[in-house]
Amino acid sequence: MDFRVKYKALIMNLLTLLLLFFEPFKAESQSAIASNYPVPLYTKIPATLLDGDTVAIFNLNPVVVVYERIFPNVNDAMKYYILRRDVKVAYPYAIMAEATFKQCEETMQTMTSESEKRRYLKEMEKQMMDQYKDDLKNMTVNQGRILIKLINRETGTTSYEMVKELRGSLSAFMWQTVARVFGNNLKDIYDPETEDKEVENIIQLIEVGAI
Repeated sequence: MDFRVKYKALIMNLLTLLLLFFEPFKAESQSAIASNYPVPLYTKIPATLLDGDTVAIFNLNPVVVVYERIFPNVNDAMKYYILRRDVKVAYPYAIMAEATFKQCEETMQTMTSESEKRRYLKEMEKQMMDQYKDDLKNMTVNQGRILIKLINRETGTTSYEMVKELRGSLSAFMWQTVARVFGNNLKDIYDPETEDKEVENIIQLIEVGAI
């Protein structure tokens, strides 16, 4: 069979499928008009005046543009992929920390006794340590630093403030001292606009499933 004949047959088949697909909608529309229930032909939307013209207003969802990274040299490429690896390791624990912190706050608001609160916190601490201790021990120093910042991103508070609120000033001071020994700071603030801009870009890629 000639190529043009095959191509024409393919087009005809596609048109037939389209007609079959839209036929029920056409029949439904005609039925609605016949029964005095017309199908709306327009929808009202908000608008504003701009330089004398009426301009429609639409609320669009954020769009993440993913592009192929091009690095000037091998060292820059290695730094980026190491950072991406470390963010992917730390990010799930930041999400977990935010959920746990929120749960602790909500539960403790229902308690009136300080001893009951302390007992609850000890139980939560033991549960968290049993579940995540090995994973956190295997983190690198840089992954720990990123985790501290991501906790601030997710909760709006620093790791130091979280420990201080849940365990008291003395515990916060002790954990801050330990963090300092390992080159970290529990008071670190997440800065997505400058210092942590690359981390924020990686997180957005994770959230849209690009990496």
